[in-house]
Amino acid sequence: MNLDADAVTRAIKRVGAKCGDDEQFVQATKFWDGSLRLGIGDTCVVFRFDSGKLQSAYEGDDDYSDASGSFGLNASIEAWNQLLSQTPNDEQLTVTGWAGDVIRTGDRDTYWRYYPALRRLIELAGEELR
Repeated sequence: MNLDADAVTRAIKRVGAKCGDDEQFVQATKFWDGSLRLGIGDTCVVFRFDSGKLQSAYEGDDDYSDASGSFGLNASIEAWNQLLSQTPNDEQLTVTGWAGDVIRTGDRDTYWRYYPALRRLIELAGEELR
């Protein structure tokens, strides 16, 4: 897979528009109050949750990743291409440097609590692009 940041951003936003219908994603975000910020090169997509329900998924530069209940990932487009080209395994998503130059930001406890939601979101984005 060799996509540019705009293509990956559009795919993640499309997933954001429909992931509320994905039972696995909905279960993984249960009770979440906060946000997930995905940095894709120089752009980012922010997912905002309230009481476990996805309120919005939008492209923007808001950085809520330091707020309570929030975390984010920043990565180059090369790292996103690598990650989205296959279903990620646990080692890729939990080990430092799991897919190149990915950096986790924000609240560590929130990251571990909502890791299944992040994993499912990445799986859905990969499916969207294949």
